[in-house]
Amino acid sequence: MTPLRYIILLLLLSCLLCLSTSAQTDANIPSYDHWNKLSSEQLIQKGEYYRNEAFMPDSALVCFSIVANRYYQGHQNRDDIDHSIEAMTHIAWLYMQDFYDYTKAVSYNLRAQELAEKHQCYGYMPFIINNNANIRELTGFYENSEDFDMEVVTMQKQAFSMALEQEQWYALYTSFINLAMRTTFEGKEELIKDEIDTIRNLYPPDLATHFKYARCLAEGIQAKHEQYMDSAVICFNRLLDIAQEHDNPRQQALCSIIANDFLFLCYGEMEEHEKAFAVLKANETLAMNSNQQLHLLDAYRNLTGFYQFMNDEEMAEHYRTLFLESEVEMLTHQRLSSANEAQFLFQLNKKNEEVREMAYREKMKNRMLIGAIVFLVILIFLLALLFINYRKVQEQNRSLYAKSLEMIRADEEKRELIERTHTMDEDKMSDLMQRIFIIMETSDEIYSPDFSLPRLSELVGDKRNNVSEAINQRYKNNFNGLLNEYRIKEACRRFNDPDQYGNFTVEAIGQSVGFKSRSAFSTIFKQIVGLTPSAYLHQVRSNLPLRT
Repeated sequence: MTPLRYIILLLLLSCLLCLSTSAQTDANIPSYDHWNKLSSEQLIQKGEYYRNEAFMPDSALVCFSIVANRYYQGHQNRDDIDHSIEAMTHIAWLYMQDFYDYTKAVSYNLRAQELAEKHQCYGYMPFIINNNANIRELTGFYENSEDFDMEVVTMQKQAFSMALEQEQWYALYTSFINLAMRTTFEGKEELIKDEIDTIRNLYPPDLATHFKYARCLAEGIQAKHEQYMDSAVICFNRLLDIAQEHDNPRQQALCSIIANDFLFLCYGEMEEHEKAFAVLKANETLAMNSNQQLHLLDAYRNLTGFYQFMNDEEMAEHYRTLFLESEVEMLTHQRLSSANEAQFLFQLNKKNEEVREMAYREKMKNRMLIGAIVFLVILIFLLALLFINYRKVQEQNRSLYAKSLEMIRADEEKRELIERTHTMDEDKMSDLMQRIFIIMETSDEIYSPDFSLPRLSELVGDKRNNVSEAINQRYKNNFNGLLNEYRIKEACRRFNDPDQYGNFTVEAIGQSVGFKSRSAFSTIFKQIVGLTPSAYLHQVRSNLPLRT
């Protein structure tokens, strides 16, 4: 009486979300900023509420879009990726079920599939494959294809198998309902014999009502296939009782409509026309009361065919008129919804751009903060190294200064010894080396810039060669080296005598002990003492007692 493909279309649309909703413009864009602060899990729960209970698909789309976009904003840990894939799957359902935009449904479903395969997150693959099958089925219907598409069945069987392996029970339930409708209304229920056996022997830990419904449906299909029509009718009638166990009124209505469609199929084959008419009228009432426009259209079409079969042209024309009026109203509503959706999507895209820009600024701010912290750490490290090196230099300077003081004290003791020895018995000091030592220790002439080896030889009263040889043997040094040592020792004494030499500059001290230039004085002072004259003077001043 009525083309079976219309029944398949309407049932497939219904089973996608188990709730039929109208595409009304209800997106609360101002709530976007508030929702964006929620976790992905909270947003998905909120989106499911808006879609399944509040019947506000645009608000559901906002919630799911926020979660989906987080993947592209850098939220890419395992949980975030799972939530983004789940959200994209929900968006594909919304576009297919509520907005009738199959291009966008395909786009989001393929995007979800790409992410699932890229990150090996296969938990939602059964839903994705099922979506692909339903989109293929629906596009075939709108192209008026009369051929049975085995590829759709193959995809739904793949989704069923994968859901069973992963224990994704709701995906398994949905896949079986789709398989049952796709094959049974075409008289090909033998294609799902294995799936029927699985459902009849499966008792998952949750979704008790759903699987009670699925098992009863499987038993009814098996009975119909074996031509036990009375048993099949009993099973399908039992579906009506199970449907009332759902808490959601729209869920009850949908499950009841599916049960009545299977009863209509059985009563048609049994030629029990009054009962077939009764379930059609029941579906008309259910679809009207639950505001399920597609099922109402299906009821009008089936009633038109029924009255034509009964040769009641007046009532057939009445329901044909109702069907056409409802179809025009639905198409008009869809066009208005498309316009409203375009405006909504424009606003949504603006918000998404704002969120991406905020995320970028936050990312750059974090990078700058990290850079500043790294710079600060490096700076602190370098300052610590400089401080440690400064302490080492200071310690070395103090050590060298202490050695120079020790050297000065030792020289003072030698000088005192020479003076005592010279006073007691000067005549015994005739040895050349002793005379040289006395001159170097007692004569201020050595601090003259013109003091030389010939002058020393003259002072000790011996030949120049003998004096040079004596210096080399006694001091293991040449004349210039010995002279520089005495001059530097005297410079250190003068540095340590601030009362007499406190107003002398470094250059003046150097000149006072016989050096003609500051550079020569500094070079030789550093070679002998280990410090520059300026550093040595700094150590002297640092160790002076405070004056009161």
